[in-house]
Amino acid sequence: MITYVIISLILIIISLCLINFRKESPWRQNHNQTLSFIISLISTFTGLFIALSVNTFLDNINKKDNLTKLLNTTNLAIENCQMKTKGMYLNTSNSGVNLTETLKKTPVTLPKLYPQLETNNLVNDYFTPNAFQAYIVCIDNMETFVKNLGNTEQTNNGTKIEILNRYLKYLEFAKSLNQLEIERLEGNITEKQETSSLKIIVDQFTTSK
Repeated sequence: MITYVIISLILIIISLCLINFRKESPWRQNHNQTLSFIISLISTFTGLFIALSVNTFLDNINKKDNLTKLLNTTNLAIENCQMKTKGMYLNTSNSGVNLTETLKKTPVTLPKLYPQLETNNLVNDYFTPNAFQAYIVCIDNMETFVKNLGNTEQTNNGTKIEILNRYLKYLEFAKSLNQLEIERLEGNITEKQETSSLKIIVDQFTTSK
């Protein structure tokens, strides 16, 4: 978009220079039609580049808005996964129900939409490098937890509860990461502020593990 704006400004300056170039000179009077054609051509291209810059600007806004909606929807899925993990597995286990049987009947799953963010074009285009790296670490660990919880015969009840609690922490981390991206996309924080906040969250998360 910036490139289109710069080109438009250059063309406008050239047009102004040509319009005001030696108005009374014999050369201009002899080549007035040629000069008018060149000015008209430049004006056409100026309008084209201005239109392209506006369209690019509006397209960026639309894409960021769509990504924000996707992240908000993903956060709802994460919250549902958190409630399911606490209610269906941990609370059930605390009440004396066999956790292995519960996991067999209803396996732990990843939050809907969240795994697909890795290959989403909007995420690849608009996530900051630090946020995307944090996302990859988060989803990789969550996938490992889900896989380990699927091996119901190979882990005891205490280990399963520990894995579930760690899974809950990663779900919370994922939601916090999404929220930071939403704040930046909406213009509430800068990329620098987001990076600083992300570092704090990662440090707190690492310490609490």
